[in-house]
Amino acid sequence: MQVLACLNGETMPVEQARVPVWDRGFLFGDSVYEVFRMYRGRCWLEREHFARLRRSLKELDFPPYDLDALAERIARTIAASRIHEGTVYVQITRGVAPRSHTFPDPPVSPTELIVVRPYDDGPTERLRATGVKVISHPDLRWKRCDIKSTNLLANCLALETAHRAGCYEAILVDAAGFVTEATHTSVLWARQGRLEATPEGPVILPGMTRHLILRLVEALEIPFVGSHVTLPELKAADEVILVGTTSEVVPIVQIDDVLIGSGNPGPIARRLWNAYRQDVERWLAGAAGTPQ
Repeated sequence: MQVLACLNGETMPVEQARVPVWDRGFLFGDSVYEVFRMYRGRCWLEREHFARLRRSLKELDFPPYDLDALAERIARTIAASRIHEGTVYVQITRGVAPRSHTFPDPPVSPTELIVVRPYDDGPTERLRATGVKVISHPDLRWKRCDIKSTNLLANCLALETAHRAGCYEAILVDAAGFVTEATHTSVLWARQGRLEATPEGPVILPGMTRHLILRLVEALEIPFVGSHVTLPELKAADEVILVGTTSEVVPIVQIDDVLIGSGNPGPIARRLWNAYRQDVERWLAGAAGTPQ
């Protein structure tokens, strides 16, 4: 088992991967990315992640990109790594060109990076049982959060503030006082037996795990509605839940100095977590062939 990078089609130990200083991803954050969760050597929600990647590339006016070839390189890198439980990081930049704010004309070849590494779910698994504490933080991000770009400095600043406060995440609140999402997870909340979340649009990323959860709640017969919520209203919710690619489903038990509900993980969070794991197991059991 080895952490591997595939840089522009060449596979190597991740420590050997290098990009030129003129790469636009390095200079401008002119790049998009995806993170896949890998179970038993296979990428979970692969089709959905590729659809979002395609959309991100389109929204940033990247030249047409062969995502089928990218999928083949991902599979080859996973096989070479021999990692079964892990993550796959994919980043595509606009390429290497002399520094200029305008796009290269004519376009240059993009830079493509794939990194496969193991992921230990143990620490997060323990937090699912106890729930987590989070803080609120002003949402300072740009106005196209629906694009999964590498412009993440505001996210990093908010999450660092949370970590210094001994908290798991930071809940982002916009200038109007409404909750958007967290720094690297989606936020859901429950009130009177109904699940709610910020409606999709430019202010939040269309999360793959969020989409999955919204499909699962239909089978669970949990009503769902998109709605805007202020921070005081969120703190008064019966349950607040984080969902994400690596977090999966994590209940929040405290925001700032306010306990959520009883201060313990609630029944809807537990039902969502059980449904999530069952869906993964059904997918793995129904997979053709053997895991890589």
